[in-house]
Amino acid sequence: MPITAPLAAPRGAIIASHGARMLILKEAIALVSAPPGSFVYHIIGLFALEAALAMALGQHRRDPDSGAGRLALAAGLALLLRLLLALLAGLGAAGVVSDDMLLPPLDRAVSLATLLLLGWALLSRPGETLADAVLSGGLIVIVVGALVALVLWQPLGALGVDFNSSTHDLLWAAPQVGVLLALLALLLWRRPEEWGMALGMFTLPLLATLVHLGLALRAPVLSGHILAFTRMADLAMLPMFAVVVYRRVLRQAIVVVESDRAAVFIPLLESPVDPGLSPGLAGALAAMGVETDQTGAIEAISRGVGRALGAEIALLWEFAPGDEAVTCLGGYDLSRQGRVVGFTLAANQAEGVRTTIQKNRAQQLRPAANGDELRLLADQVGLQCVGPALLVPLPSELETHRAVMVFSPDALSDWKDDDDQLLLALAAPVARALRNVVADDSIGHGESAAELQRQLVALRRERDRLGERLNVLGNQG
Repeated sequence: MPITAPLAAPRGAIIASHGARMLILKEAIALVSAPPGSFVYHIIGLFALEAALAMALGQHRRDPDSGAGRLALAAGLALLLRLLLALLAGLGAAGVVSDDMLLPPLDRAVSLATLLLLGWALLSRPGETLADAVLSGGLIVIVVGALVALVLWQPLGALGVDFNSSTHDLLWAAPQVGVLLALLALLLWRRPEEWGMALGMFTLPLLATLVHLGLALRAPVLSGHILAFTRMADLAMLPMFAVVVYRRVLRQAIVVVESDRAAVFIPLLESPVDPGLSPGLAGALAAMGVETDQTGAIEAISRGVGRALGAEIALLWEFAPGDEAVTCLGGYDLSRQGRVVGFTLAANQAEGVRTTIQKNRAQQLRPAANGDELRLLADQVGLQCVGPALLVPLPSELETHRAVMVFSPDALSDWKDDDDQLLLALAAPVARALRNVVADDSIGHGESAAELQRQLVALRRERDRLGERLNVLGNQG
């Protein structure tokens, strides 16, 4: 009979009980739970947060109004918390401190605080005091909860009780599920920049926490205190956060080359909206002349023009000579697949739009020369980055004139002469589509207008008849 000896599991590590289906996860769990794999886990997380901090801080120093300061603050605080956790883990592995009594509550608290910080950085905008208050309150609750948990866990940790699957573990896992669900709901509602990647970023820890929570409630699997499934999710989540920061910073970076002529903008990233003739583009252009409702027509026109130019956002503008304000009729955000609601700006705040309509001449708005106006437009449509815009007036026989704008704050690709010609070619069809909407809207009022005309003719006849009678009476007198 062969002699078999059980393999000794590393300290604080892996699986207390498992079946054949769990064998495939054993090595993966060991990789993030026991040295040297746990050391690699901490290093990857620290490097990812350090990279995010460096990129966001550099962008904030270059442009304090870019919104990168919030990313830098979140990355810095998360880096500090995880550095403290890594130091305590190292001291525990060296036997300097008792990691069984100290690390379990702190590990959960740092994980929850990291999620709050990253969610706040990606979802909130400068000046949103409610988001800042929620973050501050959440961090205070986590700190107080960690202190209370440390006191309550000390006697149990001294006895060698496993933190995983304990009541303390469940009290940390349940709020983490709630926080992640709230972050995912806010992402779907607000759809900030890179919301798709952020959605995947927070979905991974949610699935990991649900797996951990489900196993803890049904049949305890993990021993020790390491939250192995969440750590595996962190190995993807933290680098994904660094990628999100990188893409945001890259899209806000503007390179200007000195030349004898005007400043030349160098594109750093191509537009994610693919220009060129395709079935989708053909359908979008065809839909421009189909809509009869004004709101639907503006959305269809903006979507078609934006797709044709490879822009992030397309807007329609209206201005009448003598007006003190320029009106945005609406538009379409192709990056977030949503309609842009109309708004009004003072004429002196939208000089580029006003001069385009008044002079009936196409022009480009560049960050180097029109930075204030472009930043104002980006703020109006809910974006934090600034990029070039292309404006073309629409032909009109009325006193009120209009223009179409393509705005690409995320793409940062400079417009070329071909883009000017393409937008100019689209100006006439766009103007006809808008006139058709106005004509369709006026059909319903045709009968009432005809009736008013008939009444006006009758009143004029009555006026003439009364005038003749007054003349006759005057002659007789």
